[in-house]
Parts: sequence; structure tokens; C-alpha cells
Amino acid sequence: MRVAIIGGGNLGKALAKACRNAEVIIIKRKYEKIGDFEVRTDLNVEADVYLVALKPKDFRSNMGKIGNVAKDKPVISFAAGVRLEEMRKYIKNPYRAMTNIAVEEGSIVAVYPEETKNFLGFLDSEIMVCESEEELELMTSLIGSSPAFICYYLHFFTLAAVKGGVRFDKAKYIASKAFEAAAKIYMKYGLEEAVRKIATPAGTTIEGVLKIVDNPLSEAIVKAAEKARRL
Repeated sequence: MRVAIIGGGNLGKALAKACRNAEVIIIKRKYEKIGDFEVRTDLNVEADVYLVALKPKDFRSNMGKIGNVAKDKPVISFAAGVRLEEMRKYIKNPYRAMTNIAVEEGSIVAVYPEETKNFLGFLDSEIMVCESEEELELMTSLIGSSPAFICYYLHFFTLAAVKGGVRFDKAKYIASKAFEAAAKIYMKYGLEEAVRKIATPAGTTIEGVLKIVDNPLSEAIVKAAEKARRL
């Protein structure tokens, strides 16, 4: 399997590292050494599948060239907001996907349409099929942008622990583990049942929960997600 990744930015590099048992070629405008990967500055590369990890405006300006090179090979775009209808004007077999830079660690990849997953078997990641292109658009914030939002809250938890006297590196580790545990608990129980199981009567947890309820945190998260999706 020969995979051409068009775009050598953060996402392009992460996708390259996520490829297993595939020959990877990274195509970028200016040459730079990227690990042990072959790097080209010319789009004219033959491959079995093409992954587009460009900014939307850069993808649009190079769409015709990409279509000419790819011919009937699948072109899977990770560019936010560039819809299939637009891609089909220049590209014979276009598909869409969304992920984040943690894809190199196995982060989830959302795809549309369903057959897209047939061309991504070389990625060591969980593939989630979206029911519509509109749902994939929502993944821009839910998968693509949300890690940046969550990092802020992880950092705030870290600083709260540091303020209490915990060393920064230890506080950072504990905050990350706490979010990891929270994800597992939320998936198993949901919010209400999770709080019921953790918050004991007159305990410390319920005091913290009441502070969160009185804080506009939830509104900020929703607005941030909506803004990322619109952009």
C-alpha cells in the first residue's frame, strides 16, 4: 500500500506516523526532513490512496492538480468544510474524514461515506462512520477542535493542584488521569448516575459540583464547539 499525504503540517505528520505497513510519501510545499518518511515537493506522485491534510483554502487552490494526479484513486480529505459536492468538480473519487493530531496514538477517525473506511485499513485507529455529511461537519468541533478546548480545562485542573502545593509535573499527570477516568465513568454511567455514585452526602464532591453548576462552563463549551463548526 502506497499512501501519499498531501500536506506536511502537524496533522499530516501525525497521519504519517499513524500509518502501519504502508509506504508513506509526504508532499509539502517546502522540503524538510520528517523522520524517516520520504518527502516530496512535487504533487506528481503515484499512490494507492491520497490523504489531504491541507488548510481548506490551500486544498481548494490545488484541487484541480490533485484530481489530475489521483485520477481514479481515492482522495480522502481531512480539510474542514470542503464538501464532497465541491470536490467532485475536480476529483473522481472523493471522500471525507476528520481526526486530530492524536491520530498517531490511535485517536478516532470519523469518515463519510461508509466506504471511506475501506481505504483506511493502514491506519492504526478506530474508524467511526458518520450517517451524513452534515454529521461529519459536526466532527470538526467534536473531534478536530475539542482537544484544544479540553487541554485548557486540563491545565486549569493542573494549576489548581499546583496552587494546593502539588509539584507541576505530578499535578499534570494526575489531571490527565482524572480526565481519563472521567471519560470511562461517563461512558458507563452518564452524568447523573456518575455524580450520584461519586458525590457522598455532605462530602467534598458535591461542593465542587455545585460550583460548576453555578459557573458558565457548559455554555462556554457549547459556544466554542459551535464556533469551530461554523469556521
